[in-house]
Amino acid sequence: MRSTWFWAGLLAAACLPAHRPASDYCERTADMFCSYYLRCGRIAEDTMDACTSTFLETCNEVYEPHYTALAEEGRVALSRAGIRACKQHLDTVACDQQVFDLDGPCGQVWEGLSGVGEPCGLGIESFVCETGSTCVIGMDLCGTCESTVPAGESCGASAHCQSTAACVGGHCVTRGLPGDPCDDTHPCELGTSCNGTGTCVAPAIVGLGEDCDNTHHCPYRSACLSGQCVQTALLGESCTDTACASGWCDGSTCQPLKDGGAACESPLECHSLTCTDGQCGSLPGACFDTGG
Repeated sequence: MRSTWFWAGLLAAACLPAHRPASDYCERTADMFCSYYLRCGRIAEDTMDACTSTFLETCNEVYEPHYTALAEEGRVALSRAGIRACKQHLDTVACDQQVFDLDGPCGQVWEGLSGVGEPCGLGIESFVCETGSTCVIGMDLCGTCESTVPAGESCGASAHCQSTAACVGGHCVTRGLPGDPCDDTHPCELGTSCNGTGTCVAPAIVGLGEDCDNTHHCPYRSACLSGQCVQTALLGESCTDTACASGWCDGSTCQPLKDGGAACESPLECHSLTCTDGQCGSLPGACFDTGG
């Protein structure tokens, strides 16, 4: 017979809200991402403690402000079930099968809440589109959430394929994963390429001091400078001979990114990556009318 504690645990889990505060993102995902990064050589750190410290600084400084701003606008939500699905996936996925952090089941971590016809943008701002839609970007680099159709369905200017498929010859074709065959009619997953033998391949992850290019990528906490992977600096560290892992380089030291309205000389100083008339732009971004 199941214990009272077992049933109480199930009941408590069932009563939890479906979403976490967006500000929990970095802390709730640090361990699962770092376990995966270290297993797959995707970060220029050697220990779990060093990885989580770097992850938390970079995530909180660079990414979480965007997610939080979008969540405050009611455009995304941090999914409890999505975090669980992502962790289970990262525990066992083959390293070359996970091209981007939020691919596959990890794409469920952020739930888009914006319906068809609502605005979206590049990068993180594309996550706002609800399930069954995708962000179609215009010439101004802003976009609109538009409905998608699955693999096998007809596609064209007014019918967009899901992200795991491409429109080929008027029909959505499933994109191949690394190791799958490919040709002009069978494209590869975004972020991978079709090599000379007709096989989808992911970029190789190389180590510090090794040569890097478009097909040989540096791990996190490093950058490709003059064709070699060089370790980047954390906040407060010298950036004279390298780039900043988070923040911006004032010419000598990595400084925290600036909020909207702060004085700036370059977009690289700002969370929003926009600097207009000497002031940082506000989040969530120029593609959204926040009523301000």
